[in-house]
Amino acid sequence: MSKLFSKRKILWSVISISSLLIIGCSSTKSVDLNILATTDLHGIIPNEMVSYIEKQKKENPDTVVVDAGDFLDSGFGTSGDMLKYYDQMSKNYKNNNADYIEIPLAKEMKEAGFDTVTLGNHEFVSNNKTSLDNMISDFEKQGISVLSANTYKKNGESYTKPYVIKEIKTPEGNIKLGILGLTLKEVGESKEWDGEKLVKAKSLELKDQKGYNGELYMNDLVEDANKWVKVMKEKDHADIIIAITHSGERPKKPKHPGNRIQDLAQNVSGIDVIVAGHNHVQIKQHDYKNKDGQTVIVTEPGKHGECISKIDIKLKKDKNGWDVINKSSDIVQFKNVKKNLDMLCNNHGMFYSETSFLLDKGKEGKVISLKDEIPFKWDKMYIFKPGTPRDEIYKKAGYKFLNIAESDDMYQFIIMDKEKVICYSNAIGSDVPTTLKFDNADFKDNCLTIIPGENDYFKVSKGEKEKYIDRYKVILNYEKKEN
Repeated sequence: MSKLFSKRKILWSVISISSLLIIGCSSTKSVDLNILATTDLHGIIPNEMVSYIEKQKKENPDTVVVDAGDFLDSGFGTSGDMLKYYDQMSKNYKNNNADYIEIPLAKEMKEAGFDTVTLGNHEFVSNNKTSLDNMISDFEKQGISVLSANTYKKNGESYTKPYVIKEIKTPEGNIKLGILGLTLKEVGESKEWDGEKLVKAKSLELKDQKGYNGELYMNDLVEDANKWVKVMKEKDHADIIIAITHSGERPKKPKHPGNRIQDLAQNVSGIDVIVAGHNHVQIKQHDYKNKDGQTVIVTEPGKHGECISKIDIKLKKDKNGWDVINKSSDIVQFKNVKKNLDMLCNNHGMFYSETSFLLDKGKEGKVISLKDEIPFKWDKMYIFKPGTPRDEIYKKAGYKFLNIAESDDMYQFIIMDKEKVICYSNAIGSDVPTTLKFDNADFKDNCLTIIPGENDYFKVSKGEKEKYIDRYKVILNYEKKEN
């Protein structure tokens, strides 16, 4: 009896150990893959967005950051270094000078934490072939991969990297994340100049755009996605594929024939997530079924860094590889970005609009107080001498309010209210309707502080004639006190 019991005990122990070994061969733990996505930044890299990316990467160093195109442009909120870049590029163009200038945006996006960018239509129409080549080279030097799988040289070779594979290390094993870049085929502007008239463009396709001389062309993004996804799966063994695509969700023919996201999601097998762009809308998550019945999620993170898409993919490993347990996307809003940019832009416009009419109001030769002319509430104004380091300006302001440039030949000013920057200008003395002039002896440590009603007095004089309108510029000459 005891022998039988011993045999049964041994047999049961063997079965138990075997079961544990079998269970141990298959992991029961899941891992999360985190991706942050932007689109249509148009040259604006808000500090609030950058801080959020830094926080996410600190929490998870493997967080991947991507952009879906139209990251290049100029406007209020574009960094001062980029505005200087555009100014120099414009001068070079007028002088038929093809000298290379490094694009500051590449470094700015690297410092913000980006891993890849997809070319959008603005990257093409804002460049010619040479400057686009240079821009791509600058981004690649910074370690940011530039993607557009459906853009080709005239000999049929890929113009950029079609995709990249990022290997993400996890306690359960490495995940191969495939990032595919796609661009809408119609990159051109809807209208073009014919002499002095704007007329409907003959073609929106890249092969027909001026400045490219037929050196590049684009294929349909859905057709090429089918081709490249197959390569990514079979050659590179990608576990997950996200398509970072500069294209809107649905076509609005004939206005937006290139909006192919819906077609991409439904007609290409193997894509897990699509980041859309181009239409400047916010899509938290739209679900589609591809031709194999698998769910494809679509997200679009608006414009100008006002929000960011946060994508989470939960995976579990088995003997056949990685299985997607769940995938989701959310929109993280940066509520102050649009509000602050609009305020700074509007106040900048009002400052110059009001002061430019001082001659019309009969104020030539008279001393005015800025508190009577500036149409918004303020309690302090800081003027900075040319050459003042930007860090000194930020320190005086108390925070980094915009991505400003350092200037060797212009004064800069910020106008404050309750410790908040409400107006900024770096255009004093350049092509603006009002020029402020100072004696450098009035400055202390590169800065002149002006308080409304105390030392905000300027004498009005007539400047040179405006270039494009029949009026004169206004010069405001600083007076220490009211005469």
